[in-house]
This record gives sequence, C-alpha cells and structure tokens, in this order.
Amino acid sequence: MEIEVAFILGADLPGAGCTEEDVLAATEAYAPSIELIDSRILDWRISLADTIADNASSAGFVVGAARVDPATVDIRAIDAVLYKGDEPVAQGRSDAVLGNPVTAVAWLARTVAGFGVRLRAGHLILPGACARAVDARPGDAFRASFTGLGDVSLTF
Repeated sequence: MEIEVAFILGADLPGAGCTEEDVLAATEAYAPSIELIDSRILDWRISLADTIADNASSAGFVVGAARVDPATVDIRAIDAVLYKGDEPVAQGRSDAVLGNPVTAVAWLARTVAGFGVRLRAGHLILPGACARAVDARPGDAFRASFTGLGDVSLTF
C-alpha cells in the first residue's frame, strides 16, 4: 500500500493545455488516502507493457472522511506517516510527488487528453505516493496520518 494525498475535483480540467494553476482552481478538496497496490509481477521486475497489463498494480483505495479546502494547506508541504498498529513503517512528504503533486495531476490531465479523456468534476485523483510502499498481511491494521488533512485507516 502507498499513502497519497487525494485530489477531489470540483470542476472539469482542460485537456492538452492543463496547467498547475488550472488544477488548483478546479480542486474542490484534498483528502487523506491509501492506495492498495497488488502487482502480479514477480519480484517487481516490471516493464511498461507489464505495468499496463497489471493495471499499474492498482487494486483499490481508501479515502479518509476529511475534505480539506486547498486554500488552507500548502500541498507541497504535507507530512505523512503510515503506522502499522502503533509503529511508524513509512513516512514522507507530499513534495515527493514530482516536487508538487499538482504537477502530477496537470501531467495526467494533459496525457489522458491525448486519448480523448477528460478529468471531470467529481473525479478523485491519486497523484502518487508520499512514501515507500509497504506490504500488508491478513489481520494487519494501518493508519495514515497527514498534517493538515487528518487520518485514514484500514484493517486487512
């Protein structure tokens, strides 16, 4: 699993010309999230073709209840810690995503536009991990804590 800051769009993003300013203007809220990754590729020896066939290792996600106004936090400076039980097992910061997760969302909007797809109001976007991926086993309980965003948790 990976800890990520989720973007919830309140307006459609432009396609090919999408800028970081467009992303900030269209984002209704940020939320704490955990992405569940489940690669079928042994030992993470993965090529681009494998990534596509493996659905980018994405198995699902969990989003915390908090919805935070983007004007109230610096998206580049959100500290995040993942706990297994009470023990921290991964930590990072939102700027681990291309220096600014907004950059990743703008890139995504431009890239999918080439396939005739638009990012629309109501879409939830996970731009990338704030910290290293962590394995989970049945019975494991996790909590991700994000400064300014709150927590999200799940148990396997």
